[in-house]
Amino acid sequence: MVSLTSILLGAAALAGVSSAVDISAEVGLSAQQQQQQYAPTAASTQLKIMTFNVRTSLANDKCPSGCWEQRRWRAKQLVDKYEPDLIGTQEGAPDQIKFFTSNLSYASLGECAGECKWNERDSIFYKPERWEVLGNSTFALSDTPEVLGSNTWNLEYLRAAVIARLRDRATSQVVCILNTHYDITRGQNQSSVLVAQRMSEFCQDGDAVFMTGDLNAIPTTAAVKYLEGEVSLDGANTPIPMYDSLTAAGAGIATWIGNGFGNQTWEPYKFDYIFTRDDKETCLQNASVLVDLFDGYSSSDHAVPISEFCLGSQCSNCIRP
Repeated sequence: MVSLTSILLGAAALAGVSSAVDISAEVGLSAQQQQQQYAPTAASTQLKIMTFNVRTSLANDKCPSGCWEQRRWRAKQLVDKYEPDLIGTQEGAPDQIKFFTSNLSYASLGECAGECKWNERDSIFYKPERWEVLGNSTFALSDTPEVLGSNTWNLEYLRAAVIARLRDRATSQVVCILNTHYDITRGQNQSSVLVAQRMSEFCQDGDAVFMTGDLNAIPTTAAVKYLEGEVSLDGANTPIPMYDSLTAAGAGIATWIGNGFGNQTWEPYKFDYIFTRDDKETCLQNASVLVDLFDGYSSSDHAVPISEFCLGSQCSNCIRP
């Protein structure tokens, strides 16, 4: 029997990059002594990552609760409020992607899963003034991933994933992030094997590694447990084991809201994840599942997870899996 759970609002925002010290002159210290006293330590990078199933406008949900014409302003308010550094979105139709890039200070990476008019786009949104794009790729969730629009697993919808490497202009920290949306009932195990393989090939040593997405799979399924290194698929373990930051931080057990567009989620339907590799210098500090209401309604039929990390050797207050 499905129970009803209310998820609390997210935590306060963290700064984007660790702040610099004040190097104003002090009485009795030479310029050289001041430089030595205030020489910066190894820089850390503060990072907030959001995964956001925006509920495609192609669904033609009714106003005022579900239509994109009204939900788009709720989505903007949500992003403005929490100021994520990187956002992985799912279900974006062309008009939705255009709205985000025109009304928010983000650029986007990612191609449509098929003909854009009828198919969703999984995107990675980033702030160009902060991030330098080192490389990116979009591939189909199929046996022929290089052919966008291919569907060899009999999926209900065409599916894809986007992966990118971005370098923080202030600290030179490189982030490797993949964003995807699995099919509702089919091909989930194959999708996990494929995305893990692509991440292991694309991400490089020293990268902070993340994966966002709506997997349409709850935490007990093989598709999720494989990504976490807990089960094998096709006779092999994942080449890049990760953990779910939301679970590690105790941030709720459900992310599905439904077409009521309220602020309650339904157990056990946790579909949305922010994974990271358990690297020594990737420090999870907080995670929340956001269900903020604007004008009485949510911005999507999914709650919106957000996780906060510190990257580097100077980080503290880390949550470990």
